[in-house]
Amino acid sequence: MKPSLKQGFSIIELIFVIAVLGIIAAVAVPKLMDSRNSAIVTTIKQDISTITTSIQSYYMIHNKIEHISDSVNINTKTWDLNDLKVEYSSEDHVCIKIEVATNKLEVNINETSSTICKKLYESGVRDVSYEL
Repeated sequence: MKPSLKQGFSIIELIFVIAVLGIIAAVAVPKLMDSRNSAIVTTIKQDISTITTSIQSYYMIHNKIEHISDSVNINTKTWDLNDLKVEYSSEDHVCIKIEVATNKLEVNINETSSTICKKLYESGVRDVSYEL
């Protein structure tokens, strides 16, 4: 009589599978996090463009701005909206500030305040001032 073979995996096979899954996770998780940050950066860049264009258009039509909320309709969960200032905060620090000053619209970035702000800066968002 032949001895019966055990059905199942050996410990070596299980260790190998766990090691492969660990390597895949080590590569996939950082890529996934980077994809999320890239999506946030793209959204914030689009918001900045929308805000500046809306303010400039409103000013051109009305020749004044008393409240930014009159010209811009944005997500208040993401952006802090004041009378003449809009701010985006990341990691409890102000990252982007868009402010209406005397006949000027100023966009300021603090690229050292968070990872998202650094990525925004690296993607081309800079301090800029527009004449109104």
